[in-house]
Amino acid sequence: MGGLGAEMPVILIRNRGHFVVDLRSTTANRFTVALTTTPATISVLEQDVDKFVNAASFSLKDCPTFPPYLRRLLTGILQKCHGTLLGVIAQPTIGKRHGMLKDGIWLEPFISLSQLHARASEARTADALADLQAAEGMLRGMIESDGVVVFGDAGTLLAYRVFLKPKSGEKGKLFEEGGGRRRAFELMKLRLSTPFKAVLFRSQDGETKCEDSK
Repeated sequence: MGGLGAEMPVILIRNRGHFVVDLRSTTANRFTVALTTTPATISVLEQDVDKFVNAASFSLKDCPTFPPYLRRLLTGILQKCHGTLLGVIAQPTIGKRHGMLKDGIWLEPFISLSQLHARASEARTADALADLQAAEGMLRGMIESDGVVVFGDAGTLLAYRVFLKPKSGEKGKLFEEGGGRRRAFELMKLRLSTPFKAVLFRSQDGETKCEDSK
């Protein structure tokens, strides 16, 4: 017990210059280490979510806190989900559905995440926060469902379990390889601008892709 301290080496760290340190131990080993730093780079998931959120909040004015909120929300959900398809379309008038997206469950009325977030931020009441959390829970459930989740470009949730079928002129432009979700994403890409402003694909193994109409 008394000799335990003598058996444990001690390391002396001495600064020798900019990003250079000298390491010396009691075992007579000596090292000079040059340290380098690189700026943090944004991940592919973050880039794709950012592109999607820009489209999903395109029509909002004077709502600077909503896009960062939606980025955090979507990033957290996508990291835990088992794959999904998301799309953004121009905000329709109440009760209207785009002809290409009728095969799905449309919310009546639609859910305005942007308004719920603004109310929760301003009112700071338990009821306002509960309403926002309920909408977040609904979005998680939508993303876990099959089909496409459709957002409006004013921070709204419009529909889910939307299933797309290629038209005769689109069939020859689609890849036949891959699973159903990947083939559906290729069809969504063909429909950028009409009706989609942005489309996002997340595979079960974590691959993410986002395309927009710009």
